Amino acid sequence: MKKKMVTALLAAALAAASLSGCGQKVGSTETTAKGETTELPDNTLSITASIPTFGTDPGNTEVQKEWQKRMEEYLGCKLDIKWTYTPWLDYRENEKVILASGEMPDVFTYSWGDTINEYGQDGQVLDIAKYKQFMPYYSKFVEETRGGENFAYNADGTSYYFKDGFVNNNDIIGAQSFTAFAYRFDLLEKNNLTPATNLDEFSDLCKKLKELYPDSYPISNSDKNYAFYRGFAGIYHTSDTLYWNGTKWAFGPIDDNFKDMLSYLKTLYDAGYIDPEFATDDADACNKKAATGKVLIYPTVWSGMAAHWNRNKEDQDINFGLAYLPENEKYGTPWKWGSKEEGLSLASTGFGVGISGNTEYPEWIVKMIDYQYSPEMIELQNWGIEGKTYVVNEDGSKTFTEEITGADNPVQELANYGVTSSAACRTGVVFTPQEFEPQIEQLEEEPWWSKEDGFHMDKYWLASSKYGGKESVAPYDRAPILNLDPDQATEKATLMNACETVAKEKAVDFITGKMDLEKDWDSYVDSVKYAVDDFEGTLQMLNENSVKE
Repeated sequence: MKKKMVTALLAAALAAASLSGCGQKVGSTETTAKGETTELPDNTLSITASIPTFGTDPGNTEVQKEWQKRMEEYLGCKLDIKWTYTPWLDYRENEKVILASGEMPDVFTYSWGDTINEYGQDGQVLDIAKYKQFMPYYSKFVEETRGGENFAYNADGTSYYFKDGFVNNNDIIGAQSFTAFAYRFDLLEKNNLTPATNLDEFSDLCKKLKELYPDSYPISNSDKNYAFYRGFAGIYHTSDTLYWNGTKWAFGPIDDNFKDMLSYLKTLYDAGYIDPEFATDDADACNKKAATGKVLIYPTVWSGMAAHWNRNKEDQDINFGLAYLPENEKYGTPWKWGSKEEGLSLASTGFGVGISGNTEYPEWIVKMIDYQYSPEMIELQNWGIEGKTYVVNEDGSKTFTEEITGADNPVQELANYGVTSSAACRTGVVFTPQEFEPQIEQLEEEPWWSKEDGFHMDKYWLASSKYGGKESVAPYDRAPILNLDPDQATEKATLMNACETVAKEKAVDFITGKMDLEKDWDSYVDSVKYAVDDFEGTLQMLNENSVKE
């Protein structure tokens, strides 16, 4: 298939033009408490809506028209929606301004997380938690999300926006990053070598590659802005920052595990396997070295990097591929970073849908937005129109039609229909739940290797799920919910930023030998802790405010 995957989820923002609500709410408290809706004039819900666009206007697409049809059937009324569409960047730039003005549309895309709470407390934004009786579908997402209501609602039980949803029906636990090392597969195959399954094999492989290609370095970083050791942290069951270690919150770079990792990296550096510019090369310099064969293995990579290097190679023989992280037998299965949640879940992105506190028929709008979380509407927006954009196979699975997959630009073809999984067009009231399967369907295969399957082609999210398995899901990807007030959240962020800065600088000194791991470790740990006023107190605060299931 000729496809280019667009997997990054795009955010949302308010309208660039001020739109006012319909006036004061008139819905009867007694009526709404019973789950009944108030009567509409001419049985028509007339509202204003403001959403961002992401390249293709959704207004006249087939999916948008079907959205309107199904929504009217579900609500049992006519919809008269005055839509305001604004390009995403402009939209988000003006979002906080519109919120502060108080002149917002009846319903709007929202993307700034807890910022909305102050406007909700003033009554400018609707507290949707008061309308749970109108939210059967959203409540299902809340129920299945890790942390449940503790995640979905504020500590006082309020909630001022519908959180973005994610659907992973096949429980694919692939991970975003630091899941695999990128290797020069062409050189490995040429020399009858394979990627490493453990660190002893990795050291041996680096030695062989250095002997075979003395003008290249076996390993380096992919960008100085990401710590080189991030790709190894999961192998040692630690982290490069603040993280949940399975029992408590801890700061990874002062773990004994982290010290073990630095010791191993120093052996690689001392042997001449690590490019001396690993801490100073920016992304452009790293990409150049990948494209010209100056570096042969990249341990710290995000999804899509290997495919990017293959597309931009200067030597046509270059072929980067991926293999799951090599294991350290002391720690067992390596942890990967950013494992997808299983089943239904609400996202922690801070994106979603808000409703004006002054809208005239709040229960109707709540019911409308809730329906976007229903299975049939999720299918519509993520797959499109059956028979036109997708087909259902005999086994019940779905695939996009030949019209889509055979198009010169499949992503744009999906966008022209208004299919949200294209990421180039979003229909309905953005943000609506994302379904993982159609996103994976659009993925190009790339080179992978495993001990079981050898060199082969695979899709990133499927391979990173299959080869890591459940044991590879890091505890910090399933951390407890933190109930923090604004001051506590600031305290947490300060610790992360200040302590990371110290750790990142000193880690390079340990790897290169400027500092001695045995002589200088204790003073290093002290310097990390002294970067904030109360290091231990902050960790204690986080542990005390963790809501465990």
